[in-house]
Amino acid sequence: MTIEKKNPDTLAPPIGRYKHLAVIPAGSDILCLAGQVGVDREGRLPASVEEQLENALKNIERVLASEGLDASAVFKINIWLATEIDMDRYVAAWRAFHDDEPPATTFAYVARLIQPQYLCEIEAWAARTPP
Repeated sequence: MTIEKKNPDTLAPPIGRYKHLAVIPAGSDILCLAGQVGVDREGRLPASVEEQLENALKNIERVLASEGLDASAVFKINIWLATEIDMDRYVAAWRAFHDDEPPATTFAYVARLIQPQYLCEIEAWAARTPP
């Protein structure tokens, strides 16, 4: 069984690289990942929002790997940025993360995150589907 990610034909297509709907198979384990900020594995925080976004996505991949999963298990993701991002770099990092099978997604700019040096935070929901 797999997570079904789709765009129903009853509404307009998405305005970006995401799906409107994710359907989780019955009997799946649901994993709620805490918001990941842009620190790297050693706890260093780069200055740019682009690097912080890349680190946050890598952190999500590390959390998923700790459970034997990869990014294909993510069915919902929320991305918050506290400053504008270079959209070309965003698109490249985002596509690399979801390998052209994007989850249901929310992307928002916010005034600031918990501490002003954090420019990006990403929360993810994943499912471990039954065999």
